[in-house]
Amino acid sequence: MPAKYTNKLNGKRVLVLGGTSGIGFCVAENALENGATVIVASSRQESVDKTLSRLTTSYPDMPSSRILGHVIDLRSPDSEKSIIELLDFATNDKKDLLDHIVSTAGDSIPIQPLSAFSDAEVLTNAQRVRILAPLFVAKHAKEYMHVSPRSSITVTGGVNSYQPGNGWVLPAISGNAIDGMVRGLAVDLRPIRVNAVAPGAVWTELFQRTFTGEQLEQFKQKFAKQTLVGDVGSPEDVSEAYLYVMRDAFITGQIVLTEGGLLLAPGAQR
Repeated sequence: MPAKYTNKLNGKRVLVLGGTSGIGFCVAENALENGATVIVASSRQESVDKTLSRLTTSYPDMPSSRILGHVIDLRSPDSEKSIIELLDFATNDKKDLLDHIVSTAGDSIPIQPLSAFSDAEVLTNAQRVRILAPLFVAKHAKEYMHVSPRSSITVTGGVNSYQPGNGWVLPAISGNAIDGMVRGLAVDLRPIRVNAVAPGAVWTELFQRTFTGEQLEQFKQKFAKQTLVGDVGSPEDVSEAYLYVMRDAFITGQIVLTEGGLLLAPGAQR
């Protein structure tokens, strides 16, 4: 009997923006292991080269044609042009259409008291990667993707949309904007599906860049205690949420939470 479920991504083409580290890297690994061709995109050539080397070393029997990489600067004011160039690369100039696009790219957003907020550019710049880039991808999606409910776009939000702590107003604004964008795009791009994954605290390079030194371990323990599972998330585990929304052709316009039970934990205070 042929594999009915485990082959759902076999032969599919998956583009991962932010695919050189953290959750994005694990999404790329996971998709590869499930039979997909994967294109990773990131802002630095060094990161792309290192990621391609990591993946080819981890999967030495994998044909090189299934592991591709491209550099793109999503922070650029001319990011739409860069995104079109990326989509041309990822599809061999539309000869090999994409089945799934995942965006895990995102810069750190300042965690600060409201009294410290003074420059609107802080918020604007943070949204170039998290909001504008997925919007431009969506704008051109039907030219570069199979137009089918078997195709999907998945973006990354955050649990801070639902339970922001003191000083988290800017991340909360960003997360809620992503949730609204997903619902609007799901309607506009149908039958292509659009969803978001909203992780809680996940032990990635971004987490480690946000907090440093002794503060890093303190915050890790703090976040772990606020969950029902008593730990922060691993990018390997969280990547499963992205694979789920790729595989399930009946989910669209939804936000999938993977947050260790944070929102149910009694007395959790961020």
